[in-house]
Amino acid sequence: MKLITKKMFLEYDYCPVRGWIERNEPREFRPTIAEDFRMKEGLDVGRRARSLFPEGILIEEMDPFEASFITERIIGDRESVTLFEPAFISGDFVSRADVVIKEGESLDVFEVKSSLAGSSNTKDYIRDLSYTVSVIESLGHRVNRACLIMVSRMYRKGDEDRKLFEIIDVTDEVSAQKSEIKAKLEPASVILTSTLIPSGSLGYKCRDCEHLRRCFGLERKLSIFELPRLGADKTDALIERGYFYLEELPREALGDKPLLQRVFRGAKEGRIVFDEPEELREKLNSFKYPIGYLDFETAASVIPLYDGLAPYEGIPYQYSLHIRREVSDVLEHREFLFDNPSRDESLLLAERLVEDLKDCRTLMAHHASVERNILRWLSNRYKDFPELSEQLISFSEMFVDSELLVKNHIYHPDFGGSFSIKRLLPALVKGVGYEGLFIHNGDDARYVFVNMALGNYRESEIEKIRRDMLEYCRMDTLAMVEIHGFLCDLSSE
Repeated sequence: MKLITKKMFLEYDYCPVRGWIERNEPREFRPTIAEDFRMKEGLDVGRRARSLFPEGILIEEMDPFEASFITERIIGDRESVTLFEPAFISGDFVSRADVVIKEGESLDVFEVKSSLAGSSNTKDYIRDLSYTVSVIESLGHRVNRACLIMVSRMYRKGDEDRKLFEIIDVTDEVSAQKSEIKAKLEPASVILTSTLIPSGSLGYKCRDCEHLRRCFGLERKLSIFELPRLGADKTDALIERGYFYLEELPREALGDKPLLQRVFRGAKEGRIVFDEPEELREKLNSFKYPIGYLDFETAASVIPLYDGLAPYEGIPYQYSLHIRREVSDVLEHREFLFDNPSRDESLLLAERLVEDLKDCRTLMAHHASVERNILRWLSNRYKDFPELSEQLISFSEMFVDSELLVKNHIYHPDFGGSFSIKRLLPALVKGVGYEGLFIHNGDDARYVFVNMALGNYRESEIEKIRRDMLEYCRMDTLAMVEIHGFLCDLSSE
């Protein structure tokens, strides 16, 4: 008998088709570098959370039926007990709680999450916990408290594990959802255990779903799902009116927002759309040379890598800088990567960066608020070095944003509704791209570095990994150079 897990139910709760596929057609999961690290990090956080309950007993059995039998036996035999990973099976449903404490006739249920306390995901975690409590109560147990255990923003490297966590009582929030979830269990069981896949309901929630074609015979490309920041209500309203592909839409359906109109026209005409060419030309001509094209890579982890950092506080460990001194000059390149990731070398990075930037009069970055904030972070971290701190602040005020230059003036159908540099580059500049790179996104780059800092690679691997990291970051700034060049050529036509 294949039980319905929490993940299956929550997928069903979001979309019955996704829940059915999760249970009946599971695919082999091949995690990316970042996903693999985050899974291991989550397991580590779960283990550390057990330090809050030193008398706890771990239910180690992986088989849910055996684990459930052991759980019920211990709970039935003892007046008070704390269990880690206890299993509860009610009908077709199974749940393994992170921590359950029995005191007398009632249970306290705890869900451990590796996110920061107060994060925007808290409502999703309450939903997770509500499922667990619903399954437990369906067996006749009385749950007294339902709590989330989340990561404290006050923790610093070297603190004991107990200081890593905040316990947040969400009993009232869970109680408000239990009845709804319990009412859904029976119909969910009928659908998820059926041999027939259920019908889907097209809506905003389908915008990034890999099953769009299977459910509806539709493709995301050139559809209303590519309209940036349209939102759920407006998207669903257009679908209810029978619209899906952009070419079907009447122009007035999108109002007078220039960005939406550019996306609409690009899809309708099948070519690049260019608005306000004079305004773009003026912007480009106002840039003072030398121009520096700057990109940072930052690392962040639950357990901080270095002294003074909070959980998930990002620290820059690498940058790439291309410099063009005049419009037609040869491109220069500078780069920096921590030499010894086991040490915090951000001061050396800041000093080297200031030296490399000293001649630049304009800085360009893609989504420049990120680079601007990193410079401000470095300035604050090294405020005891007044000259360095002031220089970093002054450079933070020199940015232009290549993303906004594109977003405010042009649209190409191949952007797919996104203005990320990895979508813009292949659409605008042929023959230059990220293909063939071992590291091809910032998320993976971040966790490659964290793994290096934690000593998770063999010494023989380090040299190649460093080359891969430098090559990836260099590609980001070269992409800005190419996009800037494309915009200059386009505006001069």
